[in-house]
Amino acid sequence: MWSGTRVLVTGGRGFLGSHIVNKLKALEADPIAVGSAEADLTDRDETQRLFDEVRPTVVIHCAVQGGGIGWMKEHPVESGRDNARININALDAAHRSGAALFLGASSTCCYPRTPPVPFRESDIWNGYPEPTNGPYAQSKRLMMDLGRAYADQHGFKCAFAVLGNLYGPGDDLDPARAHVVAALVMRCLDGPEELVVWGTGRATREHLYVEDAADGMLALGRWARPDPLNIGTGREVSVRDLAHAVARATNFKGSIRFDSEKPDGQPRKVMDCSKAKAEIGWTATTSLEHGLAQTVQWYRQQQGK
Repeated sequence: MWSGTRVLVTGGRGFLGSHIVNKLKALEADPIAVGSAEADLTDRDETQRLFDEVRPTVVIHCAVQGGGIGWMKEHPVESGRDNARININALDAAHRSGAALFLGASSTCCYPRTPPVPFRESDIWNGYPEPTNGPYAQSKRLMMDLGRAYADQHGFKCAFAVLGNLYGPGDDLDPARAHVVAALVMRCLDGPEELVVWGTGRATREHLYVEDAADGMLALGRWARPDPLNIGTGREVSVRDLAHAVARATNFKGSIRFDSEKPDGQPRKVMDCSKAKAEIGWTATTSLEHGLAQTVQWYRQQQGK
């Protein structure tokens, strides 16, 4: 479906977006990567101008104002307000500019704090998200619910990937903005005597290699329903086990200490991804060990280590 298709990728020079753009090029699509240099997506008029200029057939929306758990905790207004504006403006401009399909990147943080494990799509609305990133999570819920409204009222085709915690080459080089795996990798490569990790280490997460996430986003185009769809590994890894896995991948020899005075965040995060396999034939293929090896190699190149 992608050959010759004009695709606007918001956040197209960012972590997830850049991998999507590369895959679209390989599929002989016509991807247009845009970022803050082209338009401030928190501004409705700027967003509409950009979309009207590009006139895409498909919009893949990856633009986000975000960071790790520390950044979210310190910036609840920006993480909620800015992302709500970005998501509303992108969705509205896609419809107004005549796009045929909108694919939005959502996040596993949109689930309630303690839903049944593994998380199923039908549980998304059954409670408030983890308060540490509540405003950000609510902005993702808003995007998905508004997408359904556009589908119901205007027949506008939308679909939304609920992505696991992303990691891999191309993540942010700022530890405050990077995802948890990248932050641990960079700190291990700095070679401290002791690696201090936030929380008790008991919280669990699901880690999705960015190349798998990009494949999942493109596979979502075959479904095109205004519903959230879990795109993840379905594998649950404790923060403690992750820290030790990163230490092995980076050859870190120091001690690891868990700071229980810092927040764990959501106690458990792992999704049931069987619906993606059944509906769009997609499953994640990259093991955590292989993904970490690729990630560490990239960070070594960036840091010259």
